[in-house]
Amino acid sequence: MKNILETFAYRDEAEGALGRHSGLLASLILLLVALPMVQYVAGGGGEARFPALLALVLVAAVVVNSHQRWTFIAGGVIAGASVLGSVYAEINDATTVRLVSDMLGLTLLGFTTLIMLNSLLQAMDVSMDTVIGGICVYLLIGLCFAVFFILLNDLEPGSFLRDGEAILRSKSDSSDHATALLYFSFVTLTTLGYGDTTPSGDMAQMFAVSEAVIGQLYLTILIAKLVGLYVSQRRQSPESKP
Repeated sequence: MKNILETFAYRDEAEGALGRHSGLLASLILLLVALPMVQYVAGGGGEARFPALLALVLVAAVVVNSHQRWTFIAGGVIAGASVLGSVYAEINDATTVRLVSDMLGLTLLGFTTLIMLNSLLQAMDVSMDTVIGGICVYLLIGLCFAVFFILLNDLEPGSFLRDGEAILRSKSDSSDHATALLYFSFVTLTTLGYGDTTPSGDMAQMFAVSEAVIGQLYLTILIAKLVGLYVSQRRQSPESKP
């Protein structure tokens, strides 16, 4: 596994992953910005808005994983199965298919996060690619936990509360609870402090704490890494020599 990650990190650096990372960053920002906007414009409708926006992120994740043919094919199959499963589940209200679809999407997002994080930690200099990759990993962590919380809430309804009431999947708007849990995930990741949405189940509370810890450790390690690389670059640059 370590050799595979190192190979991917080398290919990222050698081939220049700026384009791939930029597309992923754009899709992640679009998901966060467009999700509430579509809900507002649709007047609370737009049931398929979360699966549709998540599909764009999955496609971008496949592009990021196109280092080798087998990873591109595997990522494409997983993303395709997840998207088709989401469409089928939305049309037929198939709970089992929806769960499997979300699990597949989470698998691809988690793998992409791991690959990009490894590439970031092995970077030897600070470039725009490094910065974009770092932002993507941070947003992917929040999205991965959001999808996991959606799965958990489907398996154990009532694991999360909003204004003291359980957050449940609505048949009239199946994306409403996804929006709430995406919001909850990033509030947890950034440690803003809970307000209207809180975890209520033991499992939900445990993973919420885990996400907060991971978020803080990631920022600490990333900043230390970037500062260290920047200082090293400054010392080695011709302009800094007397």
